[in-house]
Amino acid sequence: MADEVKTPINDEDVASVQGGYGGWEAYAKGTYVHNGTCILYKIAPGDALSGIAIRFGVTPEKIMLWNPDKIKNINTIYAGQQIVIYPTIIR
Repeated sequence: MADEVKTPINDEDVASVQGGYGGWEAYAKGTYVHNGTCILYKIAPGDALSGIAIRFGVTPEKIMLWNPDKIKNINTIYAGQQIVIYPTIIR
């Protein structure tokens, strides 16, 4: 899998994340476990779905599709929730 991992964007490409500026580090502070096929990500206070998406090289819409029972609104996630992500990159 490591050979397939590519970074689709870098911090310079990210002008804004949920109203903030900078890279994903400020908006994706949760913890995660990579189980071989997916990421089990635990949302932390201050996380934004867009920041989490950038961190793993996916879109917020994809994360919503993978978690229909947990994420009903793209602008509303809750600290403590555990979501599934199928990443293109792992940071």
